[in-house]
Amino acid sequence: MKTKNTILSEQDSQIIGEIMFKFGRIVSSKDLLSVFEKKYSKASAHNRIQKLYKLGWFLRIKKGMYLIVDTINSRFMNDKSLFLVAKAMKEKSYISLHSALNYYQMFDQYSTSVAVINCDISKRYNFADSTIRFIKISKKYYFGFSEIRYEGKILNMASKEKALIDYLHLSSSFSSVSLVYEKMKNHKNIIDFDLLQSIASKFGVSLQRKLGFFLDQLEIDSSFLFEKVGKEKGLSRLTKESKIFNAKWRLYYDDRDFK
Repeated sequence: MKTKNTILSEQDSQIIGEIMFKFGRIVSSKDLLSVFEKKYSKASAHNRIQKLYKLGWFLRIKKGMYLIVDTINSRFMNDKSLFLVAKAMKEKSYISLHSALNYYQMFDQYSTSVAVINCDISKRYNFADSTIRFIKISKKYYFGFSEIRYEGKILNMASKEKALIDYLHLSSSFSSVSLVYEKMKNHKNIIDFDLLQSIASKFGVSLQRKLGFFLDQLEIDSSFLFEKVGKEKGLSRLTKESKIFNAKWRLYYDDRDFK
């Protein structure tokens, strides 16, 4: 990350304020020039933009697109700043997993990474001191999000229920499945369990068994899911290490957190 070693001049500060008012913090080269050229000649405007970029006031997202750093002391790379960067990098995507749960205040720790679901790429990008992780899923699972507005930009955010299902779908590690159970247990009052089961019904039998098992542990009606998978053959495992068998859900589980 570039180090800012100067404060903005009064004129540059006014220009950047005008840019942010018109375009928000994610801007194109064209956006920058449209405002800088009101105060500088065309050549001087290009030079001044490059100077401010080198000083760290503009962070490059990709060719021709930047994030504006608005104050010299701000902790500018917060979750929502990363949301904006991720959206700029991949238009057709939505925020999910821990990032969505953070948005709904179901986590209490600050995160320096954002999980972004899309149908095209699986890749990590380091941006400043943070990480944007793009996770690829099948098109049939690309749903369960809605638009939110932040700094004039439209972002796609998973519902809290879809974020939990995405965890179960994308990972069978004990840490992931236990996290889902913990969030279901600790946030029962804000989770729509009918919606949670409806979303799960669009996934495979194994995921539905896992969720049904969790619902039973929390004494929440699981009849909707059981009607769908109760007659299914075969067996599933909560995690690779699971050894205790639950006959109702035909699921092996680990009782470390599910007693």
